[in-house]
Amino acid sequence: MRVKITPFPTACDLYLVAGRPRYPIHSTALQWLLLWIFLCAFLPQMASDKAIKTRQSILDAAKAIIIEEGIGALTMERAATKAGISKGACMYHFKSKRALQAALVEEYAAHLSSELARHEALFDGPPEETLVPGFIEWFRSFDHDNHGWSTVGLAIHSHFAHDEELMRPVRLWYERLHARIAALPEDVRTPALVAIMAIEGFFYSHKFEVDLVSPKLKIQAWHFILENLVHNHAAAQTEH
Repeated sequence: MRVKITPFPTACDLYLVAGRPRYPIHSTALQWLLLWIFLCAFLPQMASDKAIKTRQSILDAAKAIIIEEGIGALTMERAATKAGISKGACMYHFKSKRALQAALVEEYAAHLSSELARHEALFDGPPEETLVPGFIEWFRSFDHDNHGWSTVGLAIHSHFAHDEELMRPVRLWYERLHARIAALPEDVRTPALVAIMAIEGFFYSHKFEVDLVSPKLKIQAWHFILENLVHNHAAAQTEH
């Protein structure tokens, strides 16, 4: 059997010659065939990428509303308008306001995980040595510019504190944190707990806008924590 294809997409015929008459397949049919193959191969991924981007744009819009106007102003209509889509498109991704709230809480918990991991990665050493210095470096970054997460976090904690279902992702994050502390060697476990809780106090005073500690005193506090509570077990910071 010989197969001959003239250049596409000019008017071409595909001929099968096997000792019998030639059967032409015209270029129009071939174009439709190639288009069908392309759509089957790439359209699902393109649609998936678009859906992910649209979903994220809705979450970003919801966070912007909370930061600018407070969580009480968050509605499906406002989120859709802020994201530049219709309410129907918004509800395709989030069936209800509670579903949108749940997604926001999940993203907040994921943000906590990524930020702690990112700042711990600035230090060399095993996890038991990077936890406290990573926490300190995280607050220093948060204190400088938290990109609105302080407002979002405060809104989530204050409005959903008694909603166990919605707050489960955040609670799980804290459970993992305290499990790490509990797994530390006995001689550093309590000092590390005190250090983490002290830094958490700095986080929450910032969130509640009662952070009145001067930058100089904060630096002194970090040094005191590292030198007296964790006995300078903190690893040397790597190059940024």
